[in-house]
Amino acid sequence: MAEKKKLLLFGANQSLIKDFFSQLTYQFEMLSCSSCEEDIRGHLNYYDPDAMVLCVYDEKREELSMLGRIKDQLKQRGSALIVAGDGTKCDDFERMMPRMADCIVRRGRAVNCQMMGGQINSYLDSISMLRMIKKEEKPADTDEMAANPGSSSDAGSVNVFSPDPVGKTKGKDSLDDLLAAAAEAVEEMASMPVQRAPGDRRHVLVVDDDSSMLRMIKDILGDRYDVAAAISGKVALKFLESRRTDLILLDYEMPEQSGAEVYEKILQNPALRHIPVVFLTGVSDRERISAVLAMRPRGYLLKPIDSDRLKKTVEEIVG
Repeated sequence: MAEKKKLLLFGANQSLIKDFFSQLTYQFEMLSCSSCEEDIRGHLNYYDPDAMVLCVYDEKREELSMLGRIKDQLKQRGSALIVAGDGTKCDDFERMMPRMADCIVRRGRAVNCQMMGGQINSYLDSISMLRMIKKEEKPADTDEMAANPGSSSDAGSVNVFSPDPVGKTKGKDSLDDLLAAAAEAVEEMASMPVQRAPGDRRHVLVVDDDSSMLRMIKDILGDRYDVAAAISGKVALKFLESRRTDLILLDYEMPEQSGAEVYEKILQNPALRHIPVVFLTGVSDRERISAVLAMRPRGYLLKPIDSDRLKKTVEEIVG
């Protein structure tokens, strides 16, 4: 089972902080602290969170002035600054502190606390993958990749959930630009709520050329969801001509039609483009992972598939 990510919560929205503790302990390890700069720094030093979450309410600009100094410490530690709260409060924060937050997660009628947790988790997953790719890249490769637009550096610039098509992301993007793109995409996820009917079993379409993978995923999800299997992209697209699904789990590397090609066809079809897609991909190929992220799917799962992670990802998207 994947290790829980660590969040340090603070801010004036004590109601939201309580909701995080009461509803998201299954997903995160969490601590809270006061908004005192010395207290925050102390917690950062001994707790070492993956992200610091400011639960905003009615903070004044002078109360937020210390965030610039805290942000420097967060960057040094490789942690993110996430702002969470009601839409209007988040908008107020953006006006007062433009470009301060790495990611902003808004709560609203269609976005509850669990969905906010899913957005935060997706953002941190993306950043973790970015760090892994950067860490594994050899310094000697830097010049070569920068000069070759088709190299793994470019295929990712790992512009997580970026609107750029595969292979067109500019290699000159800075790390801050990449983080901003990931944050923007997470915010867009909040505007795509899944409509649920009471007692209705959600439908999941799994597309993979490996029949054993299809059987395994069907066994893991079958108790809770209606699962259909497609052995190729062609079969999947034919299925979608007459059947509906709530989620597509799509293998990235397939013969004849790759997952990327199938996803492009889905996006080109107005009747299908709303369906969330989660790519299945191998962890060892950095270029492949980067290309997956650059296509801006709803998420990705690394092979070999972790059953707990699979269940959690599907539940976050379709319930």
